[in-house]
Amino acid sequence: MELNDLDLASRAVFNGYLKPFRYIASTYSFTNLYLWRRMQNIRFHADADALYIVKGRKDPTFLPPVVKDSGNASRSYSKLISHLLENGMPLRIRDARAEDVELMLSLGLEFEATEDIDNNEYVYLVEKLRTFSGKKLHSKKNHYNNFIKNYEFETKPLEDSREEAKEFARKWFSESSQSESLLEELNGIIELLDNMEHFDIVGLSVFIDGHCHGFTIMEILNSDCILNHIEKADQSINGLYTFIIKTVLDSYGEGIRYTNREQDLGIPGLRKSKQSLHPEFMEKKFLVNLTGGFDNLKDMQST
Repeated sequence: MELNDLDLASRAVFNGYLKPFRYIASTYSFTNLYLWRRMQNIRFHADADALYIVKGRKDPTFLPPVVKDSGNASRSYSKLISHLLENGMPLRIRDARAEDVELMLSLGLEFEATEDIDNNEYVYLVEKLRTFSGKKLHSKKNHYNNFIKNYEFETKPLEDSREEAKEFARKWFSESSQSESLLEELNGIIELLDNMEHFDIVGLSVFIDGHCHGFTIMEILNSDCILNHIEKADQSINGLYTFIIKTVLDSYGEGIRYTNREQDLGIPGLRKSKQSLHPEFMEKKFLVNLTGGFDNLKDMQST
């Protein structure tokens, strides 16, 4: 199995597999994979049956194959497992969704699946975050109202404010811990903004006194879900984050049921922030350690 690096030309290959595949997890978003391709050493292989994606430098691990036809799933998993065995890689699959676990069971594979809690993704109803309706979100509505009451602001579509957004992103990084992962995030933000026409991204920037104080980058995955990739704001401005959350969904979330605000990575502050918005559900991910049943795949292919 020959593995390829991701570049902008890879998007057409990914779309051939992913566009018909209705998903809400960020796992398979080409934009997300491209954003983190260097940090996570993301590579891929594509054949007539499936798309195979592998992540990781020290411990590269494959995602479940994205199969074009579920009837060929046994052949795709057999190919993946053969690759793992031939290359002395652990018999492990990461970022498996509940549907993937069910498919592996139906193929007769034997495995242990462990929920990867830090990588579960927070999924919300768009309408709730557009209105902050209900008692649970009342404090968010107060933050929003506080912002619009106390600041004179202007919003601009991201395509009309990408230079100002990049300038704010550099400022955000300069005031951060400047870790390797944050530097990679900054570089990814700049690449996305420089190449917006190559991605299905939307978003907006917020200006106060003529200066950009925050922006967000979203992706409309399909009619079911709009995915939040990046959200940066001046933390000294009370209510700005809440304003951005609502306003971008007012602009781009019409007719879309869910918005995915991705995982918390086990970071306490991030977890508290995401929980405070009261997700409708969590898109769970599992780490799957394969233990047997490989002959069942061959039996299915011979029938």
